[in-house]
Amino acid sequence: MKKLLPFLLILTLLSSCGSPTAVTPATSLATADLPVQLGLNFIRFFWNDEGPGSSKDKKSLDALNTTTENVQPDSIFTDFAALGADSYRQLVKADVAWSTVEPQEGEWIFTGSDAVIKSSPVPPVLTLFALQYASPTPPWTKDSGDFQKTVGAEAKTYVETVVKRYGPYVKYWEIGNEMDHWRSEDPNSTPPDNAKNADTQAPIYSPEDGFSPEEQGVFFAEVSALIKANDPDAVVLMPGISGLSAYQLETWLPGVIKGGGTEWFDIMNYHYYSDWKTLGKGRDALTVAMTDLGLTGKRVWLTETGSTSDSTLTQRTNYPNSESTQAADVFRRLVTAWGHGDSAAFWHTYIGSPEIPGNDWRSYGIVTSDGSKKLSYYAFQLLAQNCVPFTDVELITDTSTEHVYKITTADGIRYVLWGSGSWDVPTGMTEGTSVVPNDDGSYAWTTLALDGSVTLTDIPQLLK
Repeated sequence: MKKLLPFLLILTLLSSCGSPTAVTPATSLATADLPVQLGLNFIRFFWNDEGPGSSKDKKSLDALNTTTENVQPDSIFTDFAALGADSYRQLVKADVAWSTVEPQEGEWIFTGSDAVIKSSPVPPVLTLFALQYASPTPPWTKDSGDFQKTVGAEAKTYVETVVKRYGPYVKYWEIGNEMDHWRSEDPNSTPPDNAKNADTQAPIYSPEDGFSPEEQGVFFAEVSALIKANDPDAVVLMPGISGLSAYQLETWLPGVIKGGGTEWFDIMNYHYYSDWKTLGKGRDALTVAMTDLGLTGKRVWLTETGSTSDSTLTQRTNYPNSESTQAADVFRRLVTAWGHGDSAAFWHTYIGSPEIPGNDWRSYGIVTSDGSKKLSYYAFQLLAQNCVPFTDVELITDTSTEHVYKITTADGIRYVLWGSGSWDVPTGMTEGTSVVPNDDGSYAWTTLALDGSVTLTDIPQLLK
């Protein structure tokens, strides 16, 4: 497969520019009964940080790194199987963002996305329009006066083309991402101090009168109707909310529901990057907000969460950060999300971005930018091998000093616990291990005293 990949990409390039002809699938993921519980976010397919491959222009094969082994689809998918990841989101160079697949009207480019999506062994989540500041405005627009708040002919063509092409392979569709960032462009609201980050700059055609949550809700409902008209089996995700602040839960979310109603999406979707200690409280606040809005029947996914292993990067967490705290966070974040009601949780990220000063997303990967596995890689694998798929995750206690979760799987009961003090060994548990591995990635399971107790620390322990 590796030797054939450049040739296959050439064939894809020749067939994917110009007319948006639909593809014929070899297999169908859209109708497969594949549970999603443990995913990875932001996958650097065909990535290259310097030279060929660094360009966002996908017209040329030079824009896709087809030689570095660890960023090729077959290599990544093989590792997903070893890790136990059952889904992934944000395909980067293989994404179907509007500016990526149709940078100019009628100019269709599916080079990277065809190579990934058509051969995916697990169901991806595809984000439509844009990863930041999505709208139904064509990406070739230059003037704010031409901003579109509802779906026009161009947006309709884009959605129908992408959904028809990938519907046979894709079950999960997300409309935009972190749409609450439009707050920083809205003259009628006060954006937070950190609203204008370098990686979330609004497009040059931003509307002078803003893009309100209510207006976004109308847009979402229109797009969802288009998706489901062209892919009846589609499952639609609300755009991932960038956090669980008062603005997001008390202003943005109610505004979206007021504008678009409650029926257009199937899965509530949020992100969380702050200290793990406040995740449970924030997630409970989301439950309250959903109850108030009549959304109690919706599934909830945490599609972005993670922490860095770099002690010098303190923007979002400062434990202080290390490889060990990152490995612990794999359990502290994902298990907490499940225990507070999420049916799926995604770690950010798989292959990390360059470990260089000034990069405020450095060292978030469970694999380094050069392909080396970190302690968090083995923690993710341990979690998948022992706790997924689960039939139930029960929150036993979640306080400032005790965090205990009971996970039921087909292979038996597991407990994940951390905090301070001690906890009696639960009935049936015979062995346990710290979730932070040895330096070589191995785990040393120890025998538990059936009538004894477990000493709790900030590092979670897994019992079985």
